[in-house]
Amino acid sequence: MLQGTVETDRATVETALSLARRMNVPVRALCALPDPNSAMMVIATPEAAGLTGVATQSIFDMQEEVLANAREAFQAAKQGVDDVTCEFKHEVNTVERAAANAAALADAVIFPRAATDASQPLNIGFDHVLMDAHLPVVLAGTSTDMSGPAIIAWDGSNGAARAVRFHLPLLRAIGDVIIAQNTDDLNKDPEREIAAPEALSDWLLLQGISSRLMEIEGEVASGLLAMAKGTNASMILAGAYGHSRLAERIFGGTTRRLLNAEHAPALALAH
Repeated sequence: MLQGTVETDRATVETALSLARRMNVPVRALCALPDPNSAMMVIATPEAAGLTGVATQSIFDMQEEVLANAREAFQAAKQGVDDVTCEFKHEVNTVERAAANAAALADAVIFPRAATDASQPLNIGFDHVLMDAHLPVVLAGTSTDMSGPAIIAWDGSNGAARAVRFHLPLLRAIGDVIIAQNTDDLNKDPEREIAAPEALSDWLLLQGISSRLMEIEGEVASGLLAMAKGTNASMILAGAYGHSRLAERIFGGTTRRLLNAEHAPALALAH
């Protein structure tokens, strides 16, 4: 998903290309913009008619600039890439509908990391796909290096399970998987057999994926980020928003801390 900011979009495309190489799949760069005419309010007065036309033209001009920036980023990122089939698509649609449609069938839909910021143009699409459509998303990392392992933050929760199942193609492609747990944190809740790392590792083996267990040291989010840095991880895979969305945004929470990290690998989420 592209937003029309050259530097941000180029990093997003580069992350997608890195994943596509490992998964042996094509990349489609999607820039969705609504029809300006459908967004304008029609006011039936002679004075307003001219204003409506001017406003509509201004939106057209702005969209042309966004598209030009998105195409520039796409062309720059794929320059010299001949091992991945790449396509740029401009879709006349709201970003939330276009993103949800893409996420429904894609092996992975990649958002720029800036999409977690409510002031950014793709935030509404990111939020809709993850929280309303309940579809998986991947946030580009602060580095486009995708050569390391995938870390699964596993607590046996429904969110974590959905993340693993939704992102199974990514896990298969990466191959090297770390199951990360904070035992002390798990012991705060009633014991659940499914939370045991062996339950997940056995299931992954059935999918042809080997894994290893690592203990998260200290607070979960900072421990995951430290583990990712120490192992040069390609991504962290987690269930999003274990608490309510409101509580996460007010008080923080593991998801929010991972989203706001200054340095982090790609983040694969499901809710």
